[in-house]
Amino acid sequence: MLAVLPKGTNPLDHTVNQRVLALSETCGVNLYIVGGYLRDALLGRFNAHSKPKDIDYAVADGSAFDFAKRVADELHGHFVPLDESSDTARVVLTDEAVSMDFAGCVGGSIETDVLRRDFTINALVWNSREPNTVTDLVGGIEDLKSLTIRAISENTFVEDPLRVLRAYRFAASLGAKIEPETFAWVNKHANGLKSVAAERINLELFTALSHSASEIVMSMGAAGILEIIFPELIETRKVTTNSFHHLGLFEHSLETIPQLEKRLKLVPDWVLAGASKELSYGVSRLSATKVACILHDIGKPATWAINEDGRHTFYAHDSLGAEMCEVVADRMKWSRPVERFITKLVKWHLRPGALFHQGPPTEKAVRRFYRSVGEDVPELMLLAFADFGATCGPGLLEENRIALEKNWIELLENYSVYLNEDRQRTRLIDGNRLMKLLSIPAGPIIGEILSALDEAQEFKEVRNVSEAEAFVKNLYREKYFK
Repeated sequence: MLAVLPKGTNPLDHTVNQRVLALSETCGVNLYIVGGYLRDALLGRFNAHSKPKDIDYAVADGSAFDFAKRVADELHGHFVPLDESSDTARVVLTDEAVSMDFAGCVGGSIETDVLRRDFTINALVWNSREPNTVTDLVGGIEDLKSLTIRAISENTFVEDPLRVLRAYRFAASLGAKIEPETFAWVNKHANGLKSVAAERINLELFTALSHSASEIVMSMGAAGILEIIFPELIETRKVTTNSFHHLGLFEHSLETIPQLEKRLKLVPDWVLAGASKELSYGVSRLSATKVACILHDIGKPATWAINEDGRHTFYAHDSLGAEMCEVVADRMKWSRPVERFITKLVKWHLRPGALFHQGPPTEKAVRRFYRSVGEDVPELMLLAFADFGATCGPGLLEENRIALEKNWIELLENYSVYLNEDRQRTRLIDGNRLMKLLSIPAGPIIGEILSALDEAQEFKEVRNVSEAEAFVKNLYREKYFK
């Protein structure tokens, strides 16, 4: 089957492709463009403001590894040897912001190579001899039209179990459905994820969660895939419903994702803009918040008790959950920023509720909350909204729910006002001046004293440098000097 490429998406219109194709003719190799470039072109995802960043080439009648070296030399790119034994390499063009993967055709021809790819939507082929069309040997064009994720064969998952997660990732990113036979294969081979490197799992999981992910999270939960990735969730299935929770703990944890995504439609634009920023490569603040949602109650099973009056308690589950997240982070090889962020949200997820536990908090309490949580206030509030939305037991009165959510919305909106004030405030004494003033070296005490000074300055308890100096001297004498 053939499909016509939309206007403006012909690979020959791309300067990089022109140069690579010209070089392939010089080197005497047959070069094909395959994979996501063609999928996204047919979906209309490219325009004047959105150019392709990743291009996959299949190489026949020659070494892809050697050809990639030649491309890197000729285009002044960075050569990345992925695996010489499997004839795969990457070339990164920093100036063009383009990454190109080169792989030898499996079986020696493009026809056999296509049959070894993962999903039909990724098995489309373009070659310069028919520059305006895409060749489809496996039904990928029809699956694109119907937004269907279909594996080319069961062997897709045998060869690389990570494709179990890739199926969900494509379902989330395209708003697609996994067709029944493929879904059966996904479930059958899910345990293979245990043998996959954590770094590869992270890439697929965080990418999937950066999109609307409610359906795939529920599906992954039902299939046991989340427990394969996060075994800490296994024990949550044992924690039953109670007067505040209408769902068992495992189901409650998953329900936070649709609850969070509902509230994304209600929060200010500046919250969404901040959540879209990356904590580290490939991990947005939003996708990490969703992982925190899934893991926020993993400390509950070990702290679960039922009182004589039948009340369920989970004392200090937030602190224990944060400690468990540190173990998860080590196993999953999360970057330090991602580990700190997720662990912090889990540790503090009860704080927004506690702030209003005995009625409206004072302005000082609110500002201490902002200062303590810092830049993560918006995401912590998203987790709190999601957690609360997934808590609908008979012991929670609807009028109390409405009142608390109204207070939380106000708390979130006022944070932007606080931020503006904080940015405009100039610290009266900096760290270097403080060390000289107190004759002490750099260390945690300096940060603690400066934080206390910031708060005093914020509430106008300190108004000038002399008052600031007196404040820090008194604080050091009373709290730290021995």
